[in-house]
Amino acid sequence: MNSFEKYEKMLSLEPYKDRSEMPVFPMMVATYGALGGVSQKEICSDPDKWILAIENTIAKIGKPDVSMAMCPLDTTFVMGLPVRLPGRDLGDNDLYQFVESPYFDDTSEYDKIMGMSWEYWYGGYLMSIQNPPFTNPQQIGERYGILGANLGKTIGYLISKGIVPCFESATGPIFDTLSMIRGMADFTYDLCDEPEKIVAIMEKYQPIEDEKTIGMMKATGGRKLGIFAMRSSATFISPTMFEELVWPTLKASIIRYHQAGLVSVLHADANWLPMVKYFTELPKGCLHLELDGDTDIEQAYDTLRGWQSIRGDVPATMLAYGTPDEVAAYSEKLVQMGMKGGFMLSSGCEVPLNAKLENVKAMMDVMK
Repeated sequence: MNSFEKYEKMLSLEPYKDRSEMPVFPMMVATYGALGGVSQKEICSDPDKWILAIENTIAKIGKPDVSMAMCPLDTTFVMGLPVRLPGRDLGDNDLYQFVESPYFDDTSEYDKIMGMSWEYWYGGYLMSIQNPPFTNPQQIGERYGILGANLGKTIGYLISKGIVPCFESATGPIFDTLSMIRGMADFTYDLCDEPEKIVAIMEKYQPIEDEKTIGMMKATGGRKLGIFAMRSSATFISPTMFEELVWPTLKASIIRYHQAGLVSVLHADANWLPMVKYFTELPKGCLHLELDGDTDIEQAYDTLRGWQSIRGDVPATMLAYGTPDEVAAYSEKLVQMGMKGGFMLSSGCEVPLNAKLENVKAMMDVMK
């Protein structure tokens, strides 16, 4: 099987005949630079340098079946937070840093969002956090155009190498985006004090944002949509909050994407174990769940096996500080678990910047 056939086999949820059918994905963005001998300053400023870093890394570890396709330059833009960049605010080989601090002071801002629309409000916010700040809304449109061109170039490169792009585009739900903009502590208070304001914004504007996303995916021919719901886990909110405040909108979004022919690739950082059961309420095979190690992957796999696909979760600490034998043993345990189908061997979130080359290669070599 080639990598594209392996990916489709995973989505089919059918048992694997042997490990050669299971895809492997060491998730890397900044780490391509570290392993590929290209500085963080270069990969965060020049998409072509990032592609060079991918090329150099593949030559050392072997060809993965799946790869991230959004370069660091655009990753740091779409996160929607102020950012410190290597070579500008940090050392040339330091990892970029997001800066989270409250953007507004009280819940009256939610009233403002309801009155002026999410798109208009969020566009103004994005303009204000650029360095230097944008002064014309047209600049935001132009920046998204650059992002699309860069993404298309990387996707083209990956496909030419026989590698599946992890997703062709990505989105952040309004709930999670607001959490980062407001700041975790203040947003948590808001969820307790005035949750109806946040829910009203989600109910009114999330469907509109979803339709825009679907239109963009159809225009570009993409099928896999990354969803970065990074503040909806049990690490940040209670399971009750998830069920009452988050799940109705998130479920509706994923179903909406499914009906449009898209596969939702949910990037599930932190502990999602109390939430995993809800994904059985979704249409079969519409979701691919990415776990980072804080969720018990065996329990999650048992809950979703035969209904949704899942990937993970070789720990970042093991890739950085462990031995190749330890990485191989952990990876082998995951492979044995996942042979029942619907599983991709992967790192737990991103391979860390200080990962040992021999450890990443050990994870790759388990599939031989």
